[in-house]
Amino acid sequence: MSAVPPGVWWAFLTAGLALAVILLALGAALVIYQRRFVALHRRHAAGLLKAQEEERAWVARELHDDVLQRIAMALHELDGDAPEAERTRVAPVRAELEDLALVVRRVASRLHPAFVEREGLVPALRRLTAELAEASGVALTLTEEPGAGTLTPAPGAALVAYRVAQEALANLVRHSGAARGAVQVRGNGDAFEVVVADRGRGFAPADGGTPGHLGLISMAERARAAGGRLTVTSQPDQGTTVRLRLPYRGPA
Repeated sequence: MSAVPPGVWWAFLTAGLALAVILLALGAALVIYQRRFVALHRRHAAGLLKAQEEERAWVARELHDDVLQRIAMALHELDGDAPEAERTRVAPVRAELEDLALVVRRVASRLHPAFVEREGLVPALRRLTAELAEASGVALTLTEEPGAGTLTPAPGAALVAYRVAQEALANLVRHSGAARGAVQVRGNGDAFEVVVADRGRGFAPADGGTPGHLGLISMAERARAAGGRLTVTSQPDQGTTVRLRLPYRGPA
């Protein structure tokens, strides 16, 4: 049996090296494509969230500037120079209009909580927990580390933290079955955390039927868009903990 000519060996070696280079190039291209796809997905998600907030802000302004003004005008008309008997007759209508104005203010506030930037994150979260506790009957408490009340989150991060806490507390009230829940706010030199926890029925994280599953996805997208991270830990009958970590600028 004759030996293989050296030229043939070199041809095989060259072909093997060329194949290896091609495979490496394909692998690198796949990695680059995946990274670009993830970046595009995140930009798209961030754009959707921004558009959603802008739409909510527009609706809130319409409610405040149009609907509430109309209600105020109607109340003013009822407070005119009508006789006492007429005022007594329309008193139930006046009470309904006042109640409607209160409801519209609450809806506008939930759609676009401008007080988050005006009052600060911790006071806004304190208001949120108090309102939900009163409406649901679930005992909700908020605790903060010393100095957390002076949190000055990075631009947009305060609203993200508020929205995540709002969704997490809504899931707690609707799905956990817990009689109580807790919100914690803490921060350090470069980041701050908002933690919402309960000892309710919990869920298996891998379960596709997770209660509030779409809400969890929305919270995670909000966190990523703001340069932060969301982690959710839960076990059946062991409760759920939602932990949000976001950039932090330090005390005001």
